[in-house]
Amino acid sequence: MRLAKRLALGLSLILAGPAMAQNLRIGIQAPPSTLDPHWLLNLANTGALRNIYDTLVARDDQMQLRPGLAESWRVVDDTTWEFKLRPGVRFHDGSPLTSADVAASFQRVPNVPGNPNPYTIYLSGVTGVEPVDDLTFRIRTSGPLPILPTNLTQIFIVPRSVAGKGNPEFNTGEAAIGTGPFRVTSWSTNAPLVMRRNENWWGGRVPWETASLVPIPVDSARVAALLAGDVEFINNVPLQDTSRIQGDRRFALFAGPSIYAANIYLDVERQSAPGVDAGGQNPMRDVRVRRAMSLALNRDGIARQIMEGYADPTDQPVPPFIFGAIPDRPVPAQDLNAARALLNDAGFPQGFGLNLFCSPARTPRICQAVAAAWTRIGIRTTVEVVPQATFLPRRNRRDYGVFLSVFGSLTGETSYILSSQLHSVGTVPGLGTLNFTGLGAPETDALIVRARATLDDAERARLLRGLVQHTVDESLIIGVGLLRSVNAGTAGLTARARADEEVLAVEIAPR
Repeated sequence: MRLAKRLALGLSLILAGPAMAQNLRIGIQAPPSTLDPHWLLNLANTGALRNIYDTLVARDDQMQLRPGLAESWRVVDDTTWEFKLRPGVRFHDGSPLTSADVAASFQRVPNVPGNPNPYTIYLSGVTGVEPVDDLTFRIRTSGPLPILPTNLTQIFIVPRSVAGKGNPEFNTGEAAIGTGPFRVTSWSTNAPLVMRRNENWWGGRVPWETASLVPIPVDSARVAALLAGDVEFINNVPLQDTSRIQGDRRFALFAGPSIYAANIYLDVERQSAPGVDAGGQNPMRDVRVRRAMSLALNRDGIARQIMEGYADPTDQPVPPFIFGAIPDRPVPAQDLNAARALLNDAGFPQGFGLNLFCSPARTPRICQAVAAAWTRIGIRTTVEVVPQATFLPRRNRRDYGVFLSVFGSLTGETSYILSSQLHSVGTVPGLGTLNFTGLGAPETDALIVRARATLDDAERARLLRGLVQHTVDESLIIGVGLLRSVNAGTAGLTARARADEEVLAVEIAPR
């Protein structure tokens, strides 16, 4: 009898192993605030909802485009693109994906009532969707729109049967129907998003029976949950815990390049900038001062020591691996003497004082290093870390003369940052929307518009690289370093650290 019990216990343990491995719990720093794929555009939402919904065009972990729900696309003429859908794709409710669903999804994006941050930026220039047959449709644009496939990586497709539903119906789960690898089981605000495998996913076998995104916003608590076995995977590992996790054989780190860059933004427009003490002047209007501020930085030291190797030094404000960036640009070395000489030439031999306003998200240590470097050349710098709840509203009001923040080129193209931050405000609808420093000149504006309308990839890349080079040469936006995507999980898992820092449960698998 005792032997029989032992055999039964052993068999139960053997069977329990694979069964337990079918359930993946992911501790995430920022939970989704909605199940509506067209409501409140931000990383927390898109990263979570990509587990449920698919897009026409997908991107891999290094932001390279690949077919998604659309298996192919082509340019018909300067204002027309034709897309072919994959045959046999079905939504979670069993209905087949057709061109009519695409048209209904596009129509819904700008028409969700009360949307605080809609996805409409990614349909800018789109004038209509015309189904040709169930698997073929054409997108009409107001002019040449070469970045359309890139933009479509952010537009989730829903069945036309729910396209008329509002945000509340999606949040209850009633309308949360996609074609993605998982379907919704349960969710409420700040509670785990529990999902079950979509057995019929077009992308192949999904490795988990269930996957849960568990909100754990406090860094130390997220790490503790992993170490205690409460979750099997976590995102955004705090730098101070990387060595501890890496040294524990029970766990593994998954790190890689990120699209998020730590950049310094300088007010180059106003005669007197907030937080700058220079006798009523704004020194940053002078390119020599901006170049001095860039030359003073020890980017390599910040990446290796301050960020403990989980950053890559650069002086361009975008990752070198995205479309339109400068791929092989050498990082300039710190040169304090040259920086002081430039300040002297600009009429500031004694320097000046300023407040460096800093986002609390991942940058305070970088801000301290920047402040120390600037103080060494005579720019007496104090750091003011602004609470997250007020950092962006104050930035939007242009309360900062100089600020450091993290920015991600979410489309994988430099046109995103150039169009939103380098282009003048208010001259072209939809451009200059994130320009909070007064940047912009007719010549650069014209080049940005030209690049956005250039269908030839090689020529568009050349134009964009020229604009990035201009931004660096004039120190209009000062790149400090590229952050790295750092996640962790149990040693029995394999995973890719995505450059967009999204966490997709289907890309995490048992070894």
